[in-house]
Amino acid sequence: MTSDDKNLWRERWLGCINELTSLDLQNKSWLDKTHTNPHWSFVEFMCSYFDDLGIDDHYKYPIDKGWLTNQEFEIIKDWHEALDQYDSPKNDDYDHSAILNDPKWLEILQIGQTTKSKLASTLNETEKKILTEEINYLNFV
Repeated sequence: MTSDDKNLWRERWLGCINELTSLDLQNKSWLDKTHTNPHWSFVEFMCSYFDDLGIDDHYKYPIDKGWLTNQEFEIIKDWHEALDQYDSPKNDDYDHSAILNDPKWLEILQIGQTTKSKLASTLNETEKKILTEEINYLNFV
């Protein structure tokens, strides 16, 4: 493991958490029919988090690699579980309006906001910025 691997993973991890806990970003990017970048969708936000980070098996890989501390895992585990168990309305992951108006999704976002706040308090300034900065998706389309 190199420190570059760890830093890259953590940057992607914190960015995913930021995206998945920002209702404002989701409303703007998921509902914007003018952009063509597929990243800005519910499906891709979930895939970026669950698939791209290698966190299936309850974060075993990044914890074993030393990329995530046990304290950080304890902070995010309830939100992670809620997110993992979420099913979009009518199982239509492309109906962004339905997802954004789903009380279950809004509850997960609320849990995520609390989680993000707790996690931010444990991070250095560089990582805290990645986790909490406002993302302008228009910079990426």
